Parts: sequence; structure tokens; C-alpha cells
Amino acid sequence: MTEDSAKRLDGAIGTHVIAIAYEAVDWATEALSAHVSAGDLKKLKLAAGEHLAAMLTTAYLGIVPVAVDVDGGVDLVYRVADADSDALSSLLGRTGVEFADFEVKSIPGDFREHDAAASRALERGEEPGTHWSTFVSANDVVEAAQSVIAKAAKQLRDKSSPDRARVVFIVSHFFDRPYVECLDPLIAHTLTAPTLPDEIDAMWVFFAPSHLVVWSAVEQRWTELLLSGFKEDGTTPEVDFDMELLQHYEGLFLERAGIGGPSPFYYGLRTGEPASADDAE
Repeated sequence: MTEDSAKRLDGAIGTHVIAIAYEAVDWATEALSAHVSAGDLKKLKLAAGEHLAAMLTTAYLGIVPVAVDVDGGVDLVYRVADADSDALSSLLGRTGVEFADFEVKSIPGDFREHDAAASRALERGEEPGTHWSTFVSANDVVEAAQSVIAKAAKQLRDKSSPDRARVVFIVSHFFDRPYVECLDPLIAHTLTAPTLPDEIDAMWVFFAPSHLVVWSAVEQRWTELLLSGFKEDGTTPEVDFDMELLQHYEGLFLERAGIGGPSPFYYGLRTGEPASADDAE
């Protein structure tokens, strides 16, 4: 571990963490495909990351949703009375409820449009254009979500009820808002308390492709949701080349659910030298 890495971890002392084994995500990709109809799964909006929200909430709650939005209802409904978890207060901001309703929102950005345009250009045999982004802090990402948080709160107020846990799941694409803490093992301790509407019990934020945190209104704290990258025997699972572990399971979920894609969240990164002036000419 480098000295800088050690200092970053020192700052994380006291951070609340919930960790699951990678097998839990593997189970989630299979359980969703087995217990939710293929037609419903195919209606998940890939561009908005709704499939990622379904996969991650299923993995951390340990149960499959009893309903997936296909006709204007709540995006994901879980019967949490069936959940065998001591962490519901952190994950849902509520205990003692039978159901939890999740509304999924992605933060607007230009990358999805660029990604679609790049795909069209490649199909025509042309070079795709360049997408430019500016690094921000993780707190800036949460701040940028305020408009969609308010929209999700209104939808939960209209579609859900106070006797259920009402949760917002926010998705941020890395290429829209690359965040400076992206290489840190933990980021929850860097986040300030969000201002949430009264209707919201908890807010999950997925900083694609590698960080997932949740704010609990009742506990008034952020929790880091971690995924172990090791098997029980200490070895690591095979991961698609140049992919983060969660991206690997996204691809597996899409395959098992028979969803053709494309997903703007499923990509690989490579380092390379910029083109020289001679090459550009």
C-alpha cells in the first residue's frame, strides 16, 4: 500500500461499511432472470441504469423484487419483510415495514448521446467523435443530482405510501462526471449530509462503475456498500478484460436476462499515447 493510499484510509476511520461477497452479485444476476419475467426485465431502461439498480439492490437486500415497473408504477418494489438482513435501517432508512419502493434516476449528462452517436458512426465505418469531461468531487456529483432527487420524491409521493420505505436510487455515469475520488477504496467519509425531501427515507448513489453509497435519513449517515473481489478460497473471479468487477456482472446479467443492449455503462478503459501531429495529419 502506498503512503497516499494509507493516508486516504486514515481519513475513512469511522466509516460505516456493508460488504457482501461477490457470489451475492452472481446470485442476483441469476435470481432476477429466474424470478422476474424476461419481458419485464427487457423494459428496464439501460441508458438510465435501471438494470444496474435492480442488480445491486437485489444483491444487497438478498431478495428479488416483487414488481418491476412496466406501466408507470414504482420502478422496483421489494417485500422487505422477507429480507434476512440486520442492515435494513442503513439500506432503507426504515425498519418494521413490509415493502420498500425504489425510484431510479440517472443524472443528466451528454455521454449517453455521444455514446449513441459513436455507435452510429462506427456502423457507418466512420471515426467517432471525442467526448470531453471535467473532473469533479463526489460531493459535486451528489449536488448535481438535486433536480432528479426532487423528481423522484414527487413520483414516490404520488405512487407510493408512507407505510412503505421510499428510496431513491441515483446513477451517475463516470464519463459525464468523473470524480477525483474514483481510485479511493472508500468515499462515504468524503460526502456531506444531503438535503432530502421528507418523502425520502434513503438514497442510494451509484458512482459508476465502482462506488456505491447509501444515505439513511433515520441514521443520518452515509454507508459504503462494498463488494468483495475474492472467492472463499482467496482467489479472484474471472473478469472481462479491462472491466471493473461490477461491470463484469452487468454483462453477465444482460446475458442471463437475454437483454441485447447496448448499455452505456458497459465499457473498458485502456491507456494510450495521444496522437502525434504527424499522425493527425
